[in-house]
Amino acid sequence: MKASKYNYEVADKDSVIFFNGITESSFRTSKKNASSFSAIINNPEPNYETFKDFIDKMIAQGFIIDDTVDEPQLVKEKYDALRKPGVYSIMILPTYQCNLRCWYCIQDHANDWMSDENIRNIKARLTKMAHNPEIKHLNISWFGGEPMLAFDKVLSLTQWTSQLAASTGKSFKSSITTNGTLLNEERILQLKEAGVNHYQITIDGNREVHNKVKSMNRVSAFDKTLENIGHIIKHSSCSLRFNYTKDNLSPESIIRDVDAALPKEGRENMSFLVYKVWQEDESAIPEGEVEKLMELACSIGLRPRLAVGGMCYADNEYFECVFTNGKVGKCDNENPDSGLGRITAEGDIIWDGDISSYPAIMDNKKSECISCRYLPMCWGPCSAKRKGMLINEGVIRCQYADREREMGNSIRNARRNEEYSNRMRQRVEQN
Repeated sequence: MKASKYNYEVADKDSVIFFNGITESSFRTSKKNASSFSAIINNPEPNYETFKDFIDKMIAQGFIIDDTVDEPQLVKEKYDALRKPGVYSIMILPTYQCNLRCWYCIQDHANDWMSDENIRNIKARLTKMAHNPEIKHLNISWFGGEPMLAFDKVLSLTQWTSQLAASTGKSFKSSITTNGTLLNEERILQLKEAGVNHYQITIDGNREVHNKVKSMNRVSAFDKTLENIGHIIKHSSCSLRFNYTKDNLSPESIIRDVDAALPKEGRENMSFLVYKVWQEDESAIPEGEVEKLMELACSIGLRPRLAVGGMCYADNEYFECVFTNGKVGKCDNENPDSGLGRITAEGDIIWDGDISSYPAIMDNKKSECISCRYLPMCWGPCSAKRKGMLINEGVIRCQYADREREMGNSIRNARRNEEYSNRMRQRVEQN
């Protein structure tokens, strides 16, 4: 027996979190006892008879492994599984236009709309992939701009793909990232029937702050959004995402306003994603405010979740992003004119550029990430960042200026997510 080389110990206030990167198992202990647990895990053989139950548990959770275990192979197997082989995922941006203008949005809201010809080509691509024997599941994710501005196209193509999946023996799901203001119960029911099973919708603070960021004429964007989320969670699941900065992080007023606007029924179908706005300096965030927000969210029946690093969806084995102009790329954050591919009328993708410039992290010899001890929980920079690094530097390097800090934060968040999930499970069982 030996300790996994992918074990991490991270201090968290008065405790220490033990985390295994391959299994993602974790436990928390006091700082006083941490060194004793660490000594047992790192020296299992001489301690086995004395601490048999604990060591057996650590074996089950992957902290301790057999001497013959090939851990790099386990990492490769996890990587292959996370890339979702057998799932064809297509992200479609039907428009770059949006009815709102959020200051932090990275999209250029040009008045661009997907043509009927491009929709026909997407149908041909979906048909080709549905008849691929390696593909077992079809997935459409709608993005933008604001995709609900193109509601008829979204509904029609989702309905069509659902029928295609049924006729070819594939399963099918669809999700939408939207600001939520252009929905209503009738549309939500139509989308549900078509196969849309998940929404991601963002709020930007309490009612007052949100309405300043997402300004609508004579209507409260906050009230409209929460009203529609209430309709969604009666029929589907929804991730309510809060993008926080030092200025909008007011836990009591946020949860007060969400609780007042959201019906009690269906909250078990929601998760509450708490993500820092990417432009914000983490050191500027008041200490303890995020944790207070999580506690309050839990108290009103929401399932809070913090951001945890991991593989980008663009790294899925069969993922393609179709921009409004019909070009195809591997990252929705790239300029649509830079898309390297285009779909033919027969459903093939012709790559006008070198698609190998988006190298899979495990298959690239120029990646420093392969030897990193955090590989099985980080998976390196996203495809767009890798592409830029190879073009500009000739090597894929760590994306973080302070790797230990970033990975430590990710481990703390992962452990807190598990603890809040357990708390919500107990809450449901008690009720």
